[in-house]
Amino acid sequence: MIGIYSKGIAEIPFLESFLQDEVVLNPKDGYPLTYIAGWGKKPSATQALIKAKKLSIPYLSLEDGFIRSVELGVLKGPPLSLIIDPVGIYYDATCSSRLEEILNEETFSEELLAEARVCMKFIVEHKISKYNHTNERFVPLINTKKNILLVDQTANDMSVELGLANEQSFRQMYEHALNIYPDENIYIKVHPDVIARKKEGYLSKLSLDPRVNIISKDINPIDLVSYMDHVMVVTSQLGFEALMLGKKVSCFGVPFYACWGLTEDHLTCERRTRQRSLVEVFAAAYLRYPSYIRPQTGISGHLLDVLEYIKLHKEMKDNTKINKLVGIPIWKRQFMRPFFDKYTTLNFISSHSQSTRPIANEYKYIVWSYQAGEVTQRLHETQIERIEDGFFRSVGLGSNFHPPWSLVKDDLGMYFNPKAPSRLEQILNTTGFDEVDLKEARLIRKYIIEHELSKYNTDISRELNINNEDNRKVLFVPGQVADDASIIYGCANDIRTIEDLLTNLRNTYPNAFILFKPHPDVVKGNRRGMYLDSKLINLCDHIETEASVLQCIKIADEVHTLTSQTGFDALLRGKKVYTYGGPFYAGWGLTSDLINFPRRTRMLSLDELVAGTLIYYPKYYNWDLKQQADCRSVLRKLVSLREKKSKARFSGLLDTNKTRWLRKYMHLSRELLGRVR
Repeated sequence: MIGIYSKGIAEIPFLESFLQDEVVLNPKDGYPLTYIAGWGKKPSATQALIKAKKLSIPYLSLEDGFIRSVELGVLKGPPLSLIIDPVGIYYDATCSSRLEEILNEETFSEELLAEARVCMKFIVEHKISKYNHTNERFVPLINTKKNILLVDQTANDMSVELGLANEQSFRQMYEHALNIYPDENIYIKVHPDVIARKKEGYLSKLSLDPRVNIISKDINPIDLVSYMDHVMVVTSQLGFEALMLGKKVSCFGVPFYACWGLTEDHLTCERRTRQRSLVEVFAAAYLRYPSYIRPQTGISGHLLDVLEYIKLHKEMKDNTKINKLVGIPIWKRQFMRPFFDKYTTLNFISSHSQSTRPIANEYKYIVWSYQAGEVTQRLHETQIERIEDGFFRSVGLGSNFHPPWSLVKDDLGMYFNPKAPSRLEQILNTTGFDEVDLKEARLIRKYIIEHELSKYNTDISRELNINNEDNRKVLFVPGQVADDASIIYGCANDIRTIEDLLTNLRNTYPNAFILFKPHPDVVKGNRRGMYLDSKLINLCDHIETEASVLQCIKIADEVHTLTSQTGFDALLRGKKVYTYGGPFYAGWGLTSDLINFPRRTRMLSLDELVAGTLIYYPKYYNWDLKQQADCRSVLRKLVSLREKKSKARFSGLLDTNKTRWLRKYMHLSRELLGRVR
């Protein structure tokens, strides 16, 4: 468990995936912390450093990686890499860092160096830098003179002071360039944060020679450096990118890549005792030192995962569409925003309003599941994206206005409709799941089983005792809502209702013990359905309304379902599952199915099914930390939330019909106010 004392750090998307541990914001004394983390050597890290020293707990310095994001950090672009340093931090040349230790002490394998060469080539070819928000090209002066680049930095940048430099270092660099290149083209590159008017620079304060050209446009750094003959920096990372392009680089401070024999250094660092090749420094700084995530899934990844994502994003950036969310209920709208990219425009409109408007080709129309039919029937499928609750949604029912911790967004169809393709079906048919995916899937499955997690996590965990004295085979039938979309779209045979299924089972297995658990929404009266009907009572040996669905799975020999997600829960727990409709987990060789699935052409292992269904398909959001998250960290939060609610179960209002609606709308009011704040 890692303690942090910064709200800004807490809001980093996928933070727990980067750190590979649970994170606690402002932990109370007595928490079993293994580390305390802060943001590098910045003043904001002072509290964390003091706490770490006081409690004798190791301190981790966090910092952006060298390939950080698509958008600028100051504009809240989510990071795709994070440096986690238990020794120091790379930009602090006053003391050692983990990166410096790696370069001083380690021997790199040929495999790692080969990977480094591939990544360097990819970076140069696709012009990828620390930030990748601009594709603007550089237009140099048309003459035969050499091009010399001076790189400015933001005032009070910690990497300047801790890189053994100061404001005078920039003046020295500037004067040195004028002296040795009296007749060449000299350019000054302004920092992106200065262009964005978020910070000030150093060189911009000087009275500049008329022949100096200021580059104030937000130009792609790799494209810019490609035109230069000599690049001068104080501590900027752009100097290392210039080395990757084969340029001469002079350093007037001590950045991480200086004093290893690659640069012309105006300062020295006696701790750096080895000569290193460019490939070795890259391997250490870009491959060994930072942590990366797979941006699409949030799980731990590699540099190439990030590079491929940035390349794709750069190609798609100019084609971003405005999204119109049609027919989304008002109470759900506040919960939608975090699941979309920060820079995506969302327009909420009613189904009735849009049904009378012309369809615009430039918009993407987003609807909840298969609702807003009067609008979608006028659209081409490529214009439609559907959203639905994820498979591990919340602690509490959606119909009671609890916010979703996971959503699925599907641009092809929807996972519960086997009549048409879906994005999940395509993922499961085509994705080559690697060992990282499968290891994560195993950890997810293990955690789900150990902590008895399900979609809503509302049922009380208690032992289920049934009157099965003669030890008959137990067939468990999970209830579903009668008008559930998965039944409407997923049942294409004579068995279309719970009554049909129970009748079939009683006729097929006359000696079996049939256990039926109605859907919790039906029991609470939030959704349509029957569970105390005399026909159902006569078909079942036991109807369970109190114990959890997981307890029912636990005592069952087999699970028989139309399309319920409970079948997936049962697969996770090693149970035999029979399907009578078309749930997403059927047709992959893991279940016994009544119907055929001609599009599902692949036999999957259980870990592959879990990887596609829980890692690749949904989006996750941590409402406590207010950040995007990966599957496993959300599961941990659901367990924590469930434990808190369990402790408070008897301290509030009882779940009676008289109080239920009052509590629902009180809960909705709190949630909406919380999201607005």
